[in-house]
Amino acid sequence: MEVYRAKDSDRRYLKYEKSFLYSTAIIAAEEGKIKAVLEYEIKSLEYAKLVNFQIIENCDESLAFKKLIEEIMYWNPYLSKIIYNDEKYKIREEILKDGGFIKNKNWAKIIDNGIEVFKVNIKDIKPEQLTVDKVKLERVNSWISCPEDVVVTCINIDDRIVSIDGHSRLVSAFLKGFSYVYGYYEIDNVDLKFFKTCINWCEEKGIFSVEDLTKRVVSPKEHEEIWIKRCREYFKDKEK
Repeated sequence: MEVYRAKDSDRRYLKYEKSFLYSTAIIAAEEGKIKAVLEYEIKSLEYAKLVNFQIIENCDESLAFKKLIEEIMYWNPYLSKIIYNDEKYKIREEILKDGGFIKNKNWAKIIDNGIEVFKVNIKDIKPEQLTVDKVKLERVNSWISCPEDVVVTCINIDDRIVSIDGHSRLVSAFLKGFSYVYGYYEIDNVDLKFFKTCINWCEEKGIFSVEDLTKRVVSPKEHEEIWIKRCREYFKDKEK
């Protein structure tokens, strides 16, 4: 079973449009067929709340639910809890238990990844991405309203805080005048050689800060050609 963030073609399966805009809708599929959808809201830097779980086509519901929850944790590893209350819609108790949820006042899945979220001055962040997709930037601009909405994945290279994800959100935050955002350090499977190469690419193009990246907003096609394709070619060459 494949799980992924909802794409534009999946929007008809979603209950809430903002789940697509916020990238908080997850799809489960098998052999190209949509099996289930899970939507959630990030309520704080500590926890998320499930707002919709729906089976679209016959499948192993417990397996689909577990994989969808794992995908939430993959994209938001800093969360310490995922909660669910059954006031508006029902998820069967056995599915919740299989997914690691425990009933107290609400159903909750407790997560301990040992990850700490920290406040960081946006001027202290060094990006490692060459361009930002204009369409994606417009999407995040529609919902980012405060620094707490921007939590990005970082690594430390040569005592510098380097962002390795969330560049659209960082550009949006800078353009909205935020002086700080939030970050957390990626601790697993960090390909330092690749990220150092990306930093070199950026510096060759005069990109040393988030402010510099604001001047590199391009169309989706240009983003694909300038950034995505270059990354693919890097890993393709690495396999030779």
